[in-house]
Amino acid sequence: MSTAAHMTSLVLFSLLSLSAACRSYISPSVESTTPESTPSSAYKLHGLNFGPYEDGQDPNKGFVIPLSQLRARMEVVAPYVEWVRAFGSTHGIENVCRVAREYGLKCLGGAWLSTDWAANERELEGLIRAGKEGLLDGAVVGSEVLLRGDLTEAQLLAYLGRVRAALPGLPVSYADVHGALLDHPQVMAACDFIFVNYYPYWEGTHVQHAVAQLHAWHQRMREAAGNKEVVVSETGWPSGGNAVGKAVPSPENASFYFLNFVSWARANNVQYFYFAAFDEAWKAQQEGPQGAHWGLWNAQGHMKAGNREVFEDRTLGDNWSTLGDNRT
Repeated sequence: MSTAAHMTSLVLFSLLSLSAACRSYISPSVESTTPESTPSSAYKLHGLNFGPYEDGQDPNKGFVIPLSQLRARMEVVAPYVEWVRAFGSTHGIENVCRVAREYGLKCLGGAWLSTDWAANERELEGLIRAGKEGLLDGAVVGSEVLLRGDLTEAQLLAYLGRVRAALPGLPVSYADVHGALLDHPQVMAACDFIFVNYYPYWEGTHVQHAVAQLHAWHQRMREAAGNKEVVVSETGWPSGGNAVGKAVPSPENASFYFLNFVSWARANNVQYFYFAAFDEAWKAQQEGPQGAHWGLWNAQGHMKAGNREVFEDRTLGDNWSTLGDNRT
């Protein structure tokens, strides 16, 4: 069984001091973007979940992403990130890691698993092929299939075992929400590193103490993981859409959560893949209107206003260690 030692290549940033400044945003407003300039970044994100679909394109309808589009999208994010993650290995997405290499980025390849057995085979074959070509720095076998009930634990473990056997030496994991992983310790045991989704927004948590909630979840995951690295596979906040309880989507809340989360990750030396690179309209079909507003960049590839603070190396002080802090 591999351990967190396989993840040493993932440690890409050192702990920087935090500023004492803190702010909070609670009111929705009109979304805007920052003026375009020569891309530069004093701080680079550890990782970013990379979805390249543009308006009118839908992976559920078999759309194949052309290489030219992957390169155009990758060029936008490459100055701001160390790693990208691909969610699948078919319909053009199998080329994400190849293109990431062209821009000097590291890449986690993925196999999108579902109840479609034939599609699963194609995904696994594409992932294994990319791994054997040396295009991957890690492999993620499935995302939230336990949460959705698409696969049983035994079926997922078989897929994980198959990829591990085909790609010896490559770190392999599975991504799901923290509750699903805690409910399936055998799945955690089969992973080289723990890859966990945290979404305070979907829990209806106020943005001002969303990262405090995430911090508490992460402590439980670290205890359950033993000596394995716990990497945040997804987290984010939509800049538009419907409120869920006290969680209000707005440009201000999305940029505040982004800054607050990255400040937490840096202070606690946590590796992460932020969700997501771009707004993608097709996601609204499954999630409601907020599904189209998870991106740090809008659908046209322009960075949303407020997000540049993170890349300018700004951080917030600790407002997550005590659940009673920073509440209204």
